[in-house]
Amino acid sequence: MIRTAVGALASTGALMLVLTTPVGPAVAAGKGGPKPLEPEHEIKPAEGYFDETFALEPGGARLYAVRTDGATFAKLEIIDLAAGKTASSFDLPKTQSSIERLEPLGAGKGVVLITREGSAEAPRFVATLVDGAGKAGAKTPSAAAFGRPSNTDLLLAFDHRDGAREGDTTYTITPYKLDTLAPVGKPRVYKTTSGGELKTPPFRLLDFNDGYARAVGEHPRAYDKKTDVRQPARTAILDTLTGKIAREAEIGDVMAWFEAAKLRARHPGRAVFADLNPSDSGVDVVDAMGNRKAVELAVPFGLYDAKSLTDQEGPEADAFFFGISVDPLNPEAVKRQKPDLPMLDLYGMGKADAPATLRGRIFTPRNVTWRAGYGKVVVLKRFKSFTPGGDELDVYKLR
Repeated sequence: MIRTAVGALASTGALMLVLTTPVGPAVAAGKGGPKPLEPEHEIKPAEGYFDETFALEPGGARLYAVRTDGATFAKLEIIDLAAGKTASSFDLPKTQSSIERLEPLGAGKGVVLITREGSAEAPRFVATLVDGAGKAGAKTPSAAAFGRPSNTDLLLAFDHRDGAREGDTTYTITPYKLDTLAPVGKPRVYKTTSGGELKTPPFRLLDFNDGYARAVGEHPRAYDKKTDVRQPARTAILDTLTGKIAREAEIGDVMAWFEAAKLRARHPGRAVFADLNPSDSGVDVVDAMGNRKAVELAVPFGLYDAKSLTDQEGPEADAFFFGISVDPLNPEAVKRQKPDLPMLDLYGMGKADAPATLRGRIFTPRNVTWRAGYGKVVVLKRFKSFTPGGDELDVYKLR
């Protein structure tokens, strides 16, 4: 619809006016709409640039960020968010510069680095504990992936390998205590046959989520000899740390259940995610079982760029955020012949049954990467070129 409107203007020469009209305070995104947040701090690197790998520590007092020049050095920057300044900085281990994720421990005690090894085609990952002074400590064996389950102090290593027969797969989930990387109990091993069938407990495994602590699937029903009928399977959640079925329910809408599988494939490992509604006319919050909940947006959906939708689970228990950007050349702006300012609207919800609310609007003159949590959002202003990372971290207090 936006392309059609712009194309129509181009034929009359009006598009030039749209693109060259000065963009200033008077040309606001949705005049009279949400007021943009002002940054509490604007943090620039002392040298090099900030990588797109950064994370808030529990409680939100500090930000852990990777600072590098992409060639000669890579440092871990610990930023005091109250002061908006670097509290400490240290060199990352040279063998662990390909950082995939940071898992801060809290209270300045350090961080767990999830680093990538091996080839791009077959990557492996390792977790390494680094204390608050930058000293590397415990290290895990490599795994296919690592996950952080909600409401726990665990880090889960996930691995899988093919069995002797075609379609057979063995999944291994090894729990570690996050602050020591010491193993917690024995690894849980699940052997599935073709189709994802488990024998104990009876379960058809479809997907993992919640940091590999949960598996989504189906619980088969018993065969009834009297009626010569097997009852329909039920949707189920398997707790992979205990091996027990945590929740199950009837499949009320078979087509919706099949559609949920497609949605999970687009959002791997996620227990909840934001998605455009089936008519591409709004945003829904969707759980792993395919249950949709429409979001009441702060401005008409037509003002947004639908392709800009991004989301984040956590880091607090039950927290969920999604961001969507105002399209400067949305249909209303084209009609006015004045572009709107580029803005990111950040929505959040605390519980699955709570409504999503606008937590803040942020002026984004270029592409950004954001992390939200603990009443804050940190925004990395990315380079306009194809160079990874950015040259500024802005800290905002959420409404």
